[in-house]
Amino acid sequence: MKLELPDDVIHRAEVTVRELRLGLAIQLYVDHRINHQDACQLAGIASHVFNRELTGRDIGVHVYPEALQGSERRAG
Repeated sequence: MKLELPDDVIHRAEVTVRELRLGLAIQLYVDHRINHQDACQLAGIASHVFNRELTGRDIGVHVYPEALQGSERRAG
């Protein structure tokens, strides 16, 4: 998938691609739309780095066993 965003908005927001990916990953994770593993992949960072980002934002870290990740997730 390719996502195009208005350059002027991104420029005014003073945000990098990495920050956008991380922000999207965190929001989808918090909304229970993706699991921890998918959030790390979307953000393009290791699990421990993602966990550090979460705890730095006072967001709980929930990593469930692989067997539960597909069937037990609920959409936000």
